[in-house]
Amino acid sequence: MNKLFTFMRESSIARFLIPVGLILITFGIFVLIINLNNQNYIKIESTVVDIKEEEDIITDGDGNHTTITYDVTVNYTVDGTEYTGTLDNVSKHKVGDKMDIYYNPDDPNQITETKSLILPVVIIALGAASFSSGIVSAVNAVKRHKQMKEQERSWANE
Repeated sequence: MNKLFTFMRESSIARFLIPVGLILITFGIFVLIINLNNQNYIKIESTVVDIKEEEDIITDGDGNHTTITYDVTVNYTVDGTEYTGTLDNVSKHKVGDKMDIYYNPDDPNQITETKSLILPVVIIALGAASFSSGIVSAVNAVKRHKQMKEQERSWANE
């Protein structure tokens, strides 16, 4: 039982990093697929018509607000037709501000604030690094476990 406990303790980092890496890779691929589908979206200027502060305000340990996001309602015109859409979790804007957005040419009601592929690539890279670190940690835990067994055998032979 002591050997099992020692092995579990030695492999705890690997047991954390491997699943975290797999989750990050999966999430990154999901975000990448969404962003790849947005690559044909067309840039257009919109006007902010309403702002709502997000309910979930993040606070630091001292109770200070560290990040506040907003839901912004925008008006934009595509081919002479005016549309209204909402973007969630954006930085602060004022009513009347101009804001660049991207709309789906097949369905102008679908809008997004960005078409960047940087975020999903970074998430996938962090996931790969976490997964790789977990594998290295697992290999090292197995090596330490084998060394411990060999040392116990040598003590038993003395």
